[in-house]
Amino acid sequence: MSDSQSPPETEIRDPAALFTYDLAAVYDMEVKLVDALADLSETATNDNLSKGFALHRTETETQVRRVEDAFDALGAEPTRRADPLVDGLIAAQAQVEGDVADAALRNRRYLTLAIQTEQIEITSYEGLLATAAKAGLGDDVTDPLAANLGQEEKTLRKLEALAGAGGPDLGRLWRRITSA
Repeated sequence: MSDSQSPPETEIRDPAALFTYDLAAVYDMEVKLVDALADLSETATNDNLSKGFALHRTETETQVRRVEDAFDALGAEPTRRADPLVDGLIAAQAQVEGDVADAALRNRRYLTLAIQTEQIEITSYEGLLATAAKAGLGDDVTDPLAANLGQEEKTLRKLEALAGAGGPDLGRLWRRITSA
């Protein structure tokens, strides 16, 4: 077997196997984000941003449980598979803490990283749900993931509003909350 081939026990041959493979990556992502959000809550110097990260940490803990519910509905033990996307975002957060001296700029970068993270999470859940449909998995598997998707979409809208993506009034809101 060449180095480019996976061992037979990890080969993905059908939508159900792909779903389980991707679910393990989402599980790893959500577990890691619980800790990352705790760090962001502590290091953000803007009270509103810090409180928002703390609130989203609580939501993410719920999302972890929902992913575990999806594993349970599959009759599988929750497993984690590292995903380089979330690892890269967490590394970027650590780099910002070391490289950006200005608190307001650091808060702005944290907000940008949070938006990027939400976009990745949304895409991940959309992909899981599409694969689940292809695999014919039931609502007991997909409902918890759909709930997470809805929560991630709501969080993204809030973050984009904070970043001023919604127009001049939201831009003023962003300037107000980023004043350290």
